[in-house]
Amino acid sequence: MTYSNNNVGEKSINTFEFRSIGVISTPFKQKFGIPRQSQAISVATGTIQFSPDINPTNACRGLDAFSHLWISFIFHGNRQGIWKDTVRPPRLGGNEKVGVFATRSTFRPNPIGLSVVKNGGLNEHNNLVVEGIDLLDQTPIIDIKPYVHYADSVNHALSGFAEFAPKQKMHVEYSKLASLQLNTLASAYPELQALLNNILEQDPRPAYKSATKDDKIYSVLLHNFDIKWQV
Repeated sequence: MTYSNNNVGEKSINTFEFRSIGVISTPFKQKFGIPRQSQAISVATGTIQFSPDINPTNACRGLDAFSHLWISFIFHGNRQGIWKDTVRPPRLGGNEKVGVFATRSTFRPNPIGLSVVKNGGLNEHNNLVVEGIDLLDQTPIIDIKPYVHYADSVNHALSGFAEFAPKQKMHVEYSKLASLQLNTLASAYPELQALLNNILEQDPRPAYKSATKDDKIYSVLLHNFDIKWQV
């Protein structure tokens, strides 16, 4: 990490440069379709491969005592330098604007994300397995911290327009061909159908589409598969 302190008149501009501690492999090959929050509504699993200069056995010593973790990461799929101080959250129908700091939008002054995930521990390759993820494949990870419930869970906290989790879910049906293909893939990808259900039930389309007739055929990329679906 490098740090500089540049004085501009009476103002001070601090610049930090971080390196990643590794990258995460996930089923999500594109941003479209990724659950909009982690743990609470995602069933996806990922593995963090650590950088060569990090010894996972030492760095993760004692981590198995914690059921959940905070993962800090970089929104590397965003166009660099593109952000706005107001955004249109999907939870408000994509029509109402609020300040970027009142949302979890990926387009921020600094493209840093934070997710709570379930700790699956180190696997046989010394990769860290995490469950309930909402990260694009090959996302750079910049930090891992244990989730501590007495400090991180706040009683009677208010959550504004996101006070309650979305309740309405889309009903998912498969064509005969899709069902046959899923059965064929079940041994190699046992979680694929559950993951696909999880994504489509939440309706990953832009929010305004839910109020209009929509015959478009959409595509979501999971693992190595281009899956077509329609509402």
